[in-house]
Amino acid sequence: MKLQYLLPLFTIFAYSAVKSQSDFDLSQRWFNESIYNPGATGNSLSTDVFVHSRVQWLEMEGAPITNAVSFDTYFDDLNSAFGFAVTTDKIGYLTSWSAKLSYAYSINFGEKGGRLAVGLSGYLLNRTSDISPDMVEIIDDPVLSYSRVNEYNPDFDFGLEYSGKVKIGAAVRHLLSSQSINSTLPAHSMNLWSYISARFPISNGVDIEPAVSYIYRGNISRIEGGAIMYFFKNKTNAKLQKTHDEKFWLGGMFRLNSQLVVLAGVNLPSKVKLGYSFDYGIGDLSTISRFGTHEVFLSWSFDLFKKRPDCPPGNTNKDKR
Repeated sequence: MKLQYLLPLFTIFAYSAVKSQSDFDLSQRWFNESIYNPGATGNSLSTDVFVHSRVQWLEMEGAPITNAVSFDTYFDDLNSAFGFAVTTDKIGYLTSWSAKLSYAYSINFGEKGGRLAVGLSGYLLNRTSDISPDMVEIIDDPVLSYSRVNEYNPDFDFGLEYSGKVKIGAAVRHLLSSQSINSTLPAHSMNLWSYISARFPISNGVDIEPAVSYIYRGNISRIEGGAIMYFFKNKTNAKLQKTHDEKFWLGGMFRLNSQLVVLAGVNLPSKVKLGYSFDYGIGDLSTISRFGTHEVFLSWSFDLFKKRPDCPPGNTNKDKR
């Protein structure tokens, strides 16, 4: 299908996305859950810096582009973690960015009991909508009219994460779920993000981590499932690794009736990680783009503050990866 025919179809899709006000997706959020769940802030018990970049449907004009930068760190003496994140998201005629501060308090149950973190984040969200007259003419939709809107709204998220032999997390996003006076843009609907994962050794050189998540947003439910395999160069026993010793990883994920995702990454020197994922649409999404969606992330983990020896990291993605 040629681009001139795809553009009107995509613009209609973008318009419906604006009306439903869904959050952006990151396929590699498993490596950085704090982007969506404030309860995961500082869950590696160290300091982490993440940079994400995601480009969907490469050959389409106005296709979604998402970027995110986050920083979080854990303070032993306070049993607390603090985080900061900036995200930008552009789809069609809608551009948005947010600046977010997060806090999480951890309750430790000992080495075998794991750790429960309770988190809250507050952020400022900016949205700009610019529907041009020529776009209205292409679609010929009486509901869609020329307008330009630039508005700011505060919002909050609340989340929990338990880390032990398994990791379980849940977050409620957009607690305010309201819009400014006289705004022509609808508010984000209150969303639920939940997940569970566990990591197991399967040989002397390989660990596997299956994971399942459930997402409810904008009256749409979605189930995701998959697994990542971690490969080690110097691993000499079949015990679970909880450090940055893996050399590389490979994995896959399935979004029910939506997408297939392939993930890969490598552990670079000085606890720097580089990851890549490719999403391919299935079902209704299979006709949108033959080039799929590409996402990369770069992370750096370091010990800014000394951790207590009696406070194990438990089953946390950032610490293991």
